[in-house]
Amino acid sequence: MNPSTRTLILLPALALALTARPQAMGNLMYESNSRIFFQQAEQPVKASLQGNMLVLEVNAMMNMKADSYLAIFHITQLGQTAEEADSLMNTRINAVMRRVKEQGVKADDFFTDMLSFVPVYELETTRKFFSKTYQEIPAGFEIQKNIHIKFRDARVLDKLVTACAKEEIYDLVKVDFFVKDQSACYDTLRMFATKLLQQKLANFEKLGLKVTESHRIAAEKNGAYFPLDRYTTYKSRVQSSLNSRRKGQVVNDVRQPNTLFYNKVPYGQFDIVLHAEITEPPVQYTYNITLHCQLPEAFPKKDVKEIIRYLWITDKGEMKELKL
Repeated sequence: MNPSTRTLILLPALALALTARPQAMGNLMYESNSRIFFQQAEQPVKASLQGNMLVLEVNAMMNMKADSYLAIFHITQLGQTAEEADSLMNTRINAVMRRVKEQGVKADDFFTDMLSFVPVYELETTRKFFSKTYQEIPAGFEIQKNIHIKFRDARVLDKLVTACAKEEIYDLVKVDFFVKDQSACYDTLRMFATKLLQQKLANFEKLGLKVTESHRIAAEKNGAYFPLDRYTTYKSRVQSSLNSRRKGQVVNDVRQPNTLFYNKVPYGQFDIVLHAEITEPPVQYTYNITLHCQLPEAFPKKDVKEIIRYLWITDKGEMKELKL
């Protein structure tokens, strides 16, 4: 397909995308960075011919649902004494452990990570006749820990958040995704990409290029995109207020909260996408193979035989060949 033909095909598709933009894009269309919508229309060059060097490229992707997850919650506890702070902390953690066990979380899947256990100081004002000074005095102790909870069903996360919230734990730090056999994902992608590359080679052979006689050099690379890296900031169009009316007075604290949404790696740059339809944010594995084919010369040089002849010119001006 020549470039002009590709342009004629892509223009109606782009026009259709522009026409359907208000329905398909939602509030994201109001963002200044509306480039996110059009990323899926990108089509990089997958084959090029530079002199007698044919370069072929295949990009493949696989969406994989995680086999397990790790949620990390942060908890802080204050107490007037070290014993009080430690006791209150253990009470809250044990209560969370009991609640999450009801959701199928095993004891081995629950871990507390100690971060700090330090005294807390307050400033005491000392008044003198001509001055006022501030002095730090011990006020209590502070404990900080992280709670690690492993689970295997993504739907359990909401229940874990609820269980922690009942113990006044609101800080969900992050959620890690784990896939058991990553090498199997790359092997599958390699198999599909190699098959497609062979088809491309066969097509160029049909076009008259002597691909089977070429000298070839190949290179591959792979990668993985986890959901944690694919969330994009987004300013919500919804306005919210916690104290719009208080004691008969109107309080002007309306705000537009910043939020996030999962923005998968666009499919437009890939020849192959396995498990393309997703609901739950997946781990996206990618594989690229590039093949350089050194094609033989179109007009090979013929062997040239050097011929040397010796001639003798007589005094009469005649030329005679000497047989040596």
